[in-house]
Amino acid sequence: MEKKSKFGGIFHFYHLVSFFVSINAYLFSTFINSTAAQWGFSFSEIGFINLLLSFLYALSSITLGHIGYKFGYKKMMNILFIYLFALSFTGFFVNNRFWLYIFASLQGIFFGAFFPQVEGLIAQSESLLKVTPPSITGRFTLAWSSGNIFGVAFGPYLTVKARSIIFFYGIILSIVVFLLISRDKKINGELINFTPNRKLTTDSDKFDVVKDISRMKRLRLEYRIILFLGGLIYTSVLAEFPKLIKMAGLDISRAGFLTVGANIGVLLTFIALQYWKKWVGNEIICGVLLSVVLLTGVVALFAKTPLLFFLTAFLAGGSYAVPYTFAIFYGLLSTSEEHGKQGALHEMVIGLLFGVGPFVGGIFLDHFKSTFGLTFLSIILSILIYSIQFFFNKSKVVIEK
Repeated sequence: MEKKSKFGGIFHFYHLVSFFVSINAYLFSTFINSTAAQWGFSFSEIGFINLLLSFLYALSSITLGHIGYKFGYKKMMNILFIYLFALSFTGFFVNNRFWLYIFASLQGIFFGAFFPQVEGLIAQSESLLKVTPPSITGRFTLAWSSGNIFGVAFGPYLTVKARSIIFFYGIILSIVVFLLISRDKKINGELINFTPNRKLTTDSDKFDVVKDISRMKRLRLEYRIILFLGGLIYTSVLAEFPKLIKMAGLDISRAGFLTVGANIGVLLTFIALQYWKKWVGNEIICGVLLSVVLLTGVVALFAKTPLLFFLTAFLAGGSYAVPYTFAIFYGLLSTSEEHGKQGALHEMVIGLLFGVGPFVGGIFLDHFKSTFGLTFLSIILSILIYSIQFFFNKSKVVIEK
């Protein structure tokens, strides 16, 4: 017999797992970037350590991310939480460059493998419950993006004031979630036991684009590429802002409270696009929304004060969240047996942009020695984004797989 959700049939336990793991992910990543800034790493070296992390994230996603479909998503997640338990202990040993690189590499492997599991589990289970695709993707993105806010806001502060709290959080999280998933798996098996609210299961045939398989595949590829490009600005901001803020003479322990503007931008964009869906299948509206990439660069040019740093970060969040919403909507809108594969491919793209963005952004920032590096990068990316959108729509590219 199914149990009623404690959240009124809107959210369930695995959304909470995504939320708390997302906090952990961003506590770890801001620890890495804030520590690198404290130790005097150049923009390029901060970018390089993120590139290494993201390569392992992407490799982990594409090799381990789909295993949950074959052996059970919950079983795979529990194995990963044992890994997280051990990983969190390594954080206490980070006292030089070598250990910072080791920690970054190990955490990239964990998060690259974890997020495809929870994406696949939610998409597979909720599809069987007839939850609409926009509701599946929208609620998942709201869960992890709200977690990001806490991780980014407090990560730099804790890094400076009480870094051990970051690693104790990972230890406690891994133990608690391991026990709860074990209990849930024993009672409910490998699917999510959830009674969705009626509004989550209506209007599933509202979008004509969903019925056009060939077009869906084309849109899926188009927006994965655009997500990679648009997300480069966002990931550059997350990785490089602590050093930029330090250069501006501001306290690095407070960097998170400015950088978190990016995550607030992500969350608010997700909420807006979840409730306003005129963008689905409409390439003109999508193109207008993607102009946020160029707008980010324009505002970055004037970022000299805390308010403008925050606004630049906020718009950078939109540069990531807009194409992310498109990509995950078209990507996870697939047959149930592909959810693990699509989730893994999606996370591979995310992993790559979280490395390439800081690396490329670091090169531009080192060259221009100011936020003009972000402005120049945003101009190049905007040209590429609109060229790709034009190409896919003009040529009507046919995707076989």
